[in-house]
Formats: sequence, C-alpha cells, structure tokens
Amino acid sequence: MSALPWHREALSKLAGRRDHLPHALLVSGRTGIGKAAFAREFAKSLLCESPREGLACDACASCNWFEQGNHPDYREVLPEAAEEGDDDAPAEGSKEKKSLVIKIGQVRALGDLVSLSTHRAGFRVIVIRPAEALQIAAANALLKTLEEPPPSTVIVLVSDRPARLLATIRSRCQAVTLRVPPRDVALAWLAAEGAGEPEVSLALAGGAPLLARDLAAPEEREWRRRVVGELSRPDGAHALAFATGFDRAQLDRTVLWMQTWVHDLVRVKTAGEPRHHRDCVPALKQKARRARLEALLALDRDLVEARRLVAHPLNARLVAEHLMMAYNRATLG
Repeated sequence: MSALPWHREALSKLAGRRDHLPHALLVSGRTGIGKAAFAREFAKSLLCESPREGLACDACASCNWFEQGNHPDYREVLPEAAEEGDDDAPAEGSKEKKSLVIKIGQVRALGDLVSLSTHRAGFRVIVIRPAEALQIAAANALLKTLEEPPPSTVIVLVSDRPARLLATIRSRCQAVTLRVPPRDVALAWLAAEGAGEPEVSLALAGGAPLLARDLAAPEEREWRRRVVGELSRPDGAHALAFATGFDRAQLDRTVLWMQTWVHDLVRVKTAGEPRHHRDCVPALKQKARRARLEALLALDRDLVEARRLVAHPLNARLVAEHLMMAYNRATLG
C-alpha cells in the first residue's frame, strides 16, 4: 500500500505533527476520493518506526505487520456488511443479511484494546468507518471514550456525511477535509490504473478518482448505457419494464446515474453545459426542452432521499419504478 498521489502532502503535514496530534480526527470529503486509504496510510505512518518526511518507510517491522493485516496496535471498525470495494451484499448462501451499522458491542470491544499498553511503546490507531454508520448507542459509547481519551491512542473517524454524526462527537475531533484532486493528477492516476475512457469516467464521478475507476469497469459502463438509454427516450422511460428484477446494487447505481443526469438537465435548462454526461449532449438538450425546472429540482430531492435509504431493506423494484415515473412527470412537460 502506498499513499494516493493527491494525499501525500496532507499526509506528510499531518503525520509530521506526531508529537502534537489530537486524540481524534474526523476525515471527511466526497465519495470516491480515497478517504479510507488516507486513514490507513496515516495510521501506518504513525505506527512506522522509521518514518520519512512523515510517511511510512514501508521497510520496518511495523510496516510489514501493517501490510500483513496483523499489527497489534491497529484496529479498524466497520459494519459487518462492509468489505473491500464497499460491497454490502450478503455472502452467497447466507441466510441472514450482515449488519449495515456499527454496533455498540464493537465500540465496547475497543475498551479491551485501549486498556493495554501499546506493543512497541508507540502509538495505537483506531479507524472507524463510515462513522455515520454508528448506531446511537454505539455513538454514545464512543463519545465516552473521546471525553476520556486513552493515552497514546489516535481515533480516526472517516465519513462521507459528517453532519449525521452527533455534534458532541464532531466537536471532540479535529476536522480533516479532503478535496477532489486536480484533474490532471486524477487522469494520470486513472491511466496508470488502466481505467477505460478515463476522461468520461472522471466527469461522471464528479472528479473523484476512485469512484471514476469503479465506473470505468465494463459492467458499470454497460449499466450506465442502459440507464441513460432509458432516460433518453423521447416518449419517456418505460418504468415498469425497466425496473423488473431490480436488486439493491442496481438501484444504487441507477440512482447515481439519475442524479447526475438530472443535475446535467438542470444545467442545460439554465443555459449551462453538462458536467457529468458530456458524451450525451444531444439527448440532454432534447430532454431539457420539455423538462420543467421546478419538477427537476423536486426530483433531485427525491433522488437524494433515495440515495440515503438505498442501503436499508426496501423493495428495489418499486423504488426504481417510482423514480422513473417521477422522472417522466418532470421531463414530459
């Protein structure tokens, strides 16, 4: 693991303050810019025995333990359902869906960890992500830890939506806000990653490189083609047929494409240029001519709410039908 290029400067400055660090950090920023990677690399640099310019050396025993996933002074707390790539689907053959929240037992279990001395008489780092997944009881248990911080321990909360955290938790953390990297840096990284159509993918992702890399995958491009094809129909989306057989993962991506499409329609409707679907300008202009601006803004609010609830148990088919029907009402005049 190595630091993402657009994070290196911030990591170096932050880890360079290792003798004067706060006991808790709140790392936030938009989805797809590498907040979790930032938190892990920061933890690794704090635990490193021979840091170089604030960054991990990648050669000492501590770095080797970290890379192997068994560093005794590092703990990552996340929902049971969260896996690499944010795959929240239950395992095949599983009879029960895994938890989408961080439970109080997970937070209380940290008490056993922080009651012990650190393994190498250095730092201990705990990363909690996404912090907004904390159940209220778990959040209150964490608050007690933040109010009486254990020695030599740094707690890093990672969040897409910090406003959803308890104000008392936010007030006890130093804010670290990560930004979207410069376009040329993001494009160079995507090219090195072998992402197809990097410029299109980066525009679709609003400049967020990790999200752009995901959206560049062949299956993602195919799903976008299907959704945009439906949204582009002159006679309106065929809501019932389109939503047949929908699952949660399809709904999540469909809502993303609808949000970005509606944002572009609003921009075109108000004499602007599309930001996301730049390869679909003729279709956007055609749909924008009949669309009602007030209805598009109302639909955008519905899509924001749908995106917020998409991780919870719901009928994906019915939600997709509802959103497509609302889209038709907004764009057919």
